[in-house]
Amino acid sequence: MSLKIKPNPLFILLFLIGAFSIVNLALAHGAEPSLSDKIVETSKSVVTISSILIILLVLMAVGRLGKEAGEGNNFFKGVIFFPIVIIVLGATFYLSASTIYLNMVSETGGPVHWHADFRIFKCGQELFLEEPTGLSNRIGKSDLHEHGDGRIHIEGVVVKRGDFSLHKFFEAINGNLTAKELSFPGKNTFEKMVAGEPCPGDLGESEVGPTQIQVFLYKTEGDTIRQSKLENFEGYVPSPYSQIPPGDCIIFEYGPEIKNRTENICNFTEIGIKEGKYKYLPAGRQVKNNYGN
Repeated sequence: MSLKIKPNPLFILLFLIGAFSIVNLALAHGAEPSLSDKIVETSKSVVTISSILIILLVLMAVGRLGKEAGEGNNFFKGVIFFPIVIIVLGATFYLSASTIYLNMVSETGGPVHWHADFRIFKCGQELFLEEPTGLSNRIGKSDLHEHGDGRIHIEGVVVKRGDFSLHKFFEAINGNLTAKELSFPGKNTFEKMVAGEPCPGDLGESEVGPTQIQVFLYKTEGDTIRQSKLENFEGYVPSPYSQIPPGDCIIFEYGPEIKNRTENICNFTEIGIKEGKYKYLPAGRQVKNNYGN
C-alpha cells in the first residue's frame, strides 16, 4: 500500500516566504541602513513575494484546469485571475508610491550618482580594501559602496546628506572611522588603526609613535583644486559630482607625524592638475597653473 502525499499550496507558499525572509536576514548588512536602502530592500521583498504568489496561483490554476472542464473552470479562472491582478496592482502601487515618496523627502529631490576617490596610508604604506565579490561586485550598501576601485560611490536617493558621510561609508563596508579609530576589511586581513598606538619600526628597530589619524581633502572650486586638512572628518560628505575631478580626492593617513598637508594624491586628481585643466592650491599657499609649484 503506497502513501500519496498531496502538496498543500498554502504550506508551500508559507515555506517559500519564510525561506526568503531567513535568507534576506542572513544577507542583511550590519550597518544601520538609510531610509533609501530600507525602501530598496523592502521593494525587493515585495517583488519576490509577489512573484511567488503569482507562480503558485498559476500552478494551482493549471492543475485544476487539467482535471476539470466546463463551467466550473470558468469560475475557477475568475478566482485565480482576480488575486493575480490585485497582487500585480498592489506591488506596482507600492513601488511607485515609495519612489515618489523618496523623491519628495530627499534633500536632492531625486536620485544622484556621486563619486569621491580615496587612498589610505598606514605608517607610510598604502592599504587597500578587500576585493568585492558576488553579482553586485561591491562592498557596502546599494546606495553607499565601493567596487574595488578606490572610489566612494553614492548612488540613489539622498534623503539626508548626513547618511553619506565618511563615517557612514566605513560603517557600510563593515569598518569604522572616528577621531580615534580607522578600520576596514583589507585585502589580506582586517585593518585596525587606533590613535596613540605606535607604528612598527623597520628592520626590528624600536617602535615609532605615537600615531594619529589625519584626513586631507583635495576639493575643486571652479578651475582650482585646493588641498586642506579635515578636522571633523567623520562627518564630511563628499562633494556632489560624478566625475573626478571635480569630485573629491580624500587621503587618509595614520602615522606619528603631525602634518598640515600631504604629498599623497589620487590618480585622476593628479592627472587633472598635470594636464593644466585645474590650478593647484596646496594647503596654506597659492600657486599658478603648474603642478606642485
